[in-house]
Amino acid sequence: MKRISLLIIGFLAIVITTLQAQVDFGVRFGVSYSALTQRIDEGYVSGGKAGFSIAGLADIPIYKGLSFRPEVAYLHQGGNYYSQPVLSEMAAYNKYKYYSIQIPLDLAYTFNVSDIRLSVYAGPALDFSLFGKMKTRDNDIESNIQFGAEKEKNLRTFDLGVKVGLAVEYSKFFFSIDAICGTLDRRPVKRDGESKLLQNNITFSLGYFFRKD
Repeated sequence: MKRISLLIIGFLAIVITTLQAQVDFGVRFGVSYSALTQRIDEGYVSGGKAGFSIAGLADIPIYKGLSFRPEVAYLHQGGNYYSQPVLSEMAAYNKYKYYSIQIPLDLAYTFNVSDIRLSVYAGPALDFSLFGKMKTRDNDIESNIQFGAEKEKNLRTFDLGVKVGLAVEYSKFFFSIDAICGTLDRRPVKRDGESKLLQNNITFSLGYFFRKD
């Protein structure tokens, strides 16, 4: 039993050492265009704003060019949308800006073109909203967003997005373009005539990988 335990410990030590030797870490800073999207009169309407994100990420090899690329990002996002249907129109135009922690869990495929690494990746993105401000066009007075409160003009705390992206890396520096489409309704209260409210983002980033090679 003691010998088996020592073998298991030794095997785990080898696996951990191998993973540590293979995992590459990176950082990135991005500017984004984020929008709250809803459906009005058989069409989709988006109201957007500029934002940013700062992230740390890892690239964990799985097999050949395939890798697991998780990320933890702090981002500023938001957008604008209409609410409170009155007859055939919407009575309120709401503006939002808020901060979130986002955790994308991507699978990436990387291939080389001369000295350039090209990566395409996709996966789910968990989004946890922290704090922010909102105001309506009528009174133009800012108030705090109470995330998770079952009241109008607030937003739900959690969102689940679908992320796709492309990265071009040269000499450990990279440029990436990411798109995240929210899948969950951000409205805590929905009146008759109001559609789902979805958070969508497009981000352009510059970053650096601390690669060992």
